[in-house]
Amino acid sequence: MKKAFSLVLVIFLYFGLNAAAFADDDDKKLFVNLISDDLDRAAMAVSISSKVLSSEDMKVTIFLSAQGVRWVDKTIPQNRYANGKTIPEMLQAFMKSGGQVIICKMCMENVAGMKQNEVIDGVKFTGTLKALFADNTTVLTY
Repeated sequence: MKKAFSLVLVIFLYFGLNAAAFADDDDKKLFVNLISDDLDRAAMAVSISSKVLSSEDMKVTIFLSAQGVRWVDKTIPQNRYANGKTIPEMLQAFMKSGGQVIICKMCMENVAGMKQNEVIDGVKFTGTLKALFADNTTVLTY
């Protein structure tokens, strides 16, 4: 009886732990946490997010927190990256393609001293926890 129980337990654990391998990949998501105001890091975060959005058929969210909130401040002049675009231009193209950009309201107010009307159009102020803790979500931080 112990051997039969052990065998059933091993089979159950094998299939239970490997269920992700048999799961449908249609619900995979990417959550990119952009905390930096460094131009190269921000460009990499937006570029990877855009590439995944266009080629992997995934839901992609960019979350701007800490110093990263400054990328969507309309009042700050922005430098151009090597591709000739500013980070706000890259973020707007990302959103136009179906990506979601969410800003940390606390960081926006306390770190950058920004108000909601100073944020570029299309950026959301809610939904962070839902996007971050959704099943099958990969998180990258820049």
